[in-house]
Amino acid sequence: MSKLLFAREPSREEKKVLKRILKEGENHLRKRARIILLSSEHKYKIPEISRIVDLHPINLRKWIHRFNRKGLGSILEAPRVGLKKRFDESFKIKLIGIVKQPPRKLGVFATHWTLHSLKDYLEKKGIVLGISHETIRRILKEANLSLKDLRKKGNLDPEY
Repeated sequence: MSKLLFAREPSREEKKVLKRILKEGENHLRKRARIILLSSEHKYKIPEISRIVDLHPINLRKWIHRFNRKGLGSILEAPRVGLKKRFDESFKIKLIGIVKQPPRKLGVFATHWTLHSLKDYLEKKGIVLGISHETIRRILKEANLSLKDLRKKGNLDPEY
């Protein structure tokens, strides 16, 4: 059986801040303050707090661990919006370099690139573990490239 998790006892100053957040803070901060106070002062267990604040127990554990390790500042951070970027600039440059080459030069039996053939090539060569067609399209669009325009400009395999 797993060990019970409780927030450490907040300092006097931390308690003042937590109680002020409960009264005046933004909704996400009020929930976090409530989690810490219910856990530390009232010794509520994770499942009980989960029902009260309507958050999954995994999220409660995350906030309690953060508070215990890093203090009050760690739970006052603004919520992060969106996903982390999965593909850095070096990958984007590599993708653009691939797109500008005829597929046959890279061992792909095709006269021109499609989003599907690019996805397959990138994954088979181990350049990425996984990528969506939409992500490829978006990266090309950011670079002002379109597969259709490349075909029109004659970037076709000369051996075809």
